[in-house]
Formats: sequence, C-alpha cells, structure tokens
Amino acid sequence: MITIRFTTVASSVLFGVAFFATTAAWAQQKYTISRPPSSTSQYLQQHAIDVGDSSGHQVRVYEIRNSYPERDFSFAGVVVTESLSRGMSDYTNYGGPFVTYNVYILEDGNKIFSRNTGTSQSLTKPDGTQVVRFSYVENFTGGTGKFKGIHGQISGNGERAPVAKTLTVQWSGEYWLDE
Repeated sequence: MITIRFTTVASSVLFGVAFFATTAAWAQQKYTISRPPSSTSQYLQQHAIDVGDSSGHQVRVYEIRNSYPERDFSFAGVVVTESLSRGMSDYTNYGGPFVTYNVYILEDGNKIFSRNTGTSQSLTKPDGTQVVRFSYVENFTGGTGKFKGIHGQISGNGERAPVAKTLTVQWSGEYWLDE
C-alpha cells in the first residue's frame, strides 16, 4: 500500500513538472520571418581550388559581408546592421553542396549566430541562358545578450546567373528566444 501511494505521488509530481514545462514552451513568443530584407553584399575574400577529378569541380571557401541600409531586418525589434557569412562549397560547374556560418550584428551590439546547409544546381533555361538555383536551411545556433538562447530556422531558395552580382531569394521561418 505504501508503494502504491509513493508511485501515485511520484507520478503526479512528474506529470505536473512535465505539464508546466510544456505550458512554458507553448507560451514562448515566436517571431516570424516572411521575406528577405534589402541588402547589399560584398565578397571580402574567396579562394577556389580545382579538384582535378572532373572538369569544373572546385572546392571553395569565401567570406561575404551583407549590409542592410533599408533597416528592414530585425530580430525581436532590434535592427540588423550587417552580417558576415563564411562558407565553403563543393561545386561542379556551380552545382553541389554548400555550408555557411553567419554572424548577424545588431544595432545594440549583440550578435546572432547561424549555420546554413544547402545545395545549388546549374540549369540552362529554354532561352539558352544559364541559371544557378539553390535551396537552403538556416538554423540559429545562439547569440549574445538577450539573444543567447535564440532557436529557430529559416528555409529559402532562389536563383542567380553563374557569375552574377545579384540574386533573387525567397525565405521564411520563425525563431524564439529562451527566457
């Protein structure tokens, strides 16, 4: 009889803890990202090495700085001033996998970190022009200050000319902050 009461009490306590933990997670505010911001980008450095196993196969590392002059990109109301993307790709004729690590620098001095993984594919359009299509998933991995516990994900896709200075991209996702 004592064993049954202890089990009942222990089960009730565990259920209560699980319920309140779940309720807190449900109550957490989620922020939606529905469109890409206006930005200007600049390659700071880029290094490509021919692999040599087939024509056009290269491994590449690069660093890109993005600035957001329109002030149309923010996290939890704090404007993003710039971001740095450091990445690597394994492309054959602009097609293949890539990984990018991003640092978003916010107006208040905080930073948000993320990791992208994606793929690109080079295609010929019916009019004969070449286009590179890409898709990716970006996961927020942490930050500083109030963004230390950021979590969430953006998925995106787009296209560009093989050696373009501009691209089109669509993205959407959500994030939340641990309290």
